[in-house]
Amino acid sequence: MLELHSSGISIGQILYYIGTKLIGKPLAEFSAFSSLLDFEIPCSVVQEHDLLGSVYQYLTVKRERLEKGSFYTNKTMVEDIIAKLDIKSSDRLFDPACGSGNLLLNSKVSNPAQIYGIDNDPIAIMCCKFNYYLKFGNDAPEPQIFCEDFIDFVLNNKQHFDYVICNPPFGATLNISSLYSSTVKTEDSLTYFVEHASLLATKSIFILPESVLNVKKHTTLREWMINSVDIENITSYGTGFSGTMFPIVAVTLSSKSKTSTFTFDGKIVFKDSIRDIPFYYLRPIDGYCSTLIRKVFEKQTQSLKDSIFALGVVTGDNKTKLYDVQVPNSEPIITGKDIIPFRILPPKKYIIYDRSKLQQVAPDKLYRSGEKLVYKTVSRDMIFAIDYSRSLTLNSANFIIPRNLTISTKCLMALLNSDLYNILNKILYGENKISRTNLENLPLPDISKSQQKIIENCIDKEDYKMLNEIIYSIFDIDNLK
Repeated sequence: MLELHSSGISIGQILYYIGTKLIGKPLAEFSAFSSLLDFEIPCSVVQEHDLLGSVYQYLTVKRERLEKGSFYTNKTMVEDIIAKLDIKSSDRLFDPACGSGNLLLNSKVSNPAQIYGIDNDPIAIMCCKFNYYLKFGNDAPEPQIFCEDFIDFVLNNKQHFDYVICNPPFGATLNISSLYSSTVKTEDSLTYFVEHASLLATKSIFILPESVLNVKKHTTLREWMINSVDIENITSYGTGFSGTMFPIVAVTLSSKSKTSTFTFDGKIVFKDSIRDIPFYYLRPIDGYCSTLIRKVFEKQTQSLKDSIFALGVVTGDNKTKLYDVQVPNSEPIITGKDIIPFRILPPKKYIIYDRSKLQQVAPDKLYRSGEKLVYKTVSRDMIFAIDYSRSLTLNSANFIIPRNLTISTKCLMALLNSDLYNILNKILYGENKISRTNLENLPLPDISKSQQKIIENCIDKEDYKMLNEIIYSIFDIDNLK
């Protein structure tokens, strides 16, 4: 295939030839792709799951697929999704980004009139039609599969379906200028695609990047899914697309029912708990975690949103600009490895602090602050310590200068290092980094002056067991632990 394509034969010509071989006849509407190709397709290859889709993906360079936002769904994922559908003989299925028909044509339907698909890629539609005849036979009626733009379809058609099953384009640019939504206000094309496609059906299943569940950009989509339709189920599939590293989920929505819970990888999740989470992050939280979230947010009186966040020094080249020993005109610099809970170890790196030769630096007065709360940036755990030495920090050790809080920096450090807040961070965000946005949205309580003194005394004595018990008790959840 690669040799043919590199010799000047188009992908469309190769796929048309394979398609005619598979079904034993040409499709007149795609005769423009007809050529004088002549090669055998081994029987073992004919049995390949979605052979046309696989060849199309293989011959299409990764960059081009990224620009289109187009990735083909693997067989295991398709079979698992389809198995969950209770499709009746009268139900109609619609895929508004059908590609080669992987989802539609693997659904357990025996009547070709039940399926309807569109895609704006004519070669994908050709593959889909070949696959249609491969499934239903050459005597099947003309397929309801069309080369059409999704936005145009929404504007010009009033059809309703029982199911939408779709792997929508993501990371692609759609023309949404003519599409108005009364419920979702965003420029994110994926949000519009999911919203309008789901409203065409009683039930819909979308295959989406996991980032849709926990990235701020998609907040409006998550809020809409929680409040305007009904999430029934979310299932994780890991890195489900060939040639990509991002994890994938399948989200099932209903436009009819309204329930208080949904399942996430088998766990029952209460929707009210999601409404409590900043940015409506969709997380697989159980009953205990729901109670913990509610109790912590009930005590919230303040946050870090008014505090100053600063990035550690970005050198541009750590190998040449950081030293293992002190050299003339250098000074110690705190790195992420130097930070452990409540304490900063003696720095092991040195830097010549010439701001003009560094890639990115915060204002000098922030580094030289007499009290700053530094933290390890790349970590699943929250690890905080106070720097009183006015030292520089590397970008693996960002820092906060707290402002407008009723609690001391020392008490703030105790909260953020505590077992409770580490559990809360994992529940809410589940990321391998500690980001400013996530920290700003952690709820902080008022703590009495007398209790603050007890907390500070525990830190001084390094009695972290007692410290954790006190922090649990502040939120009345010590008995839940």
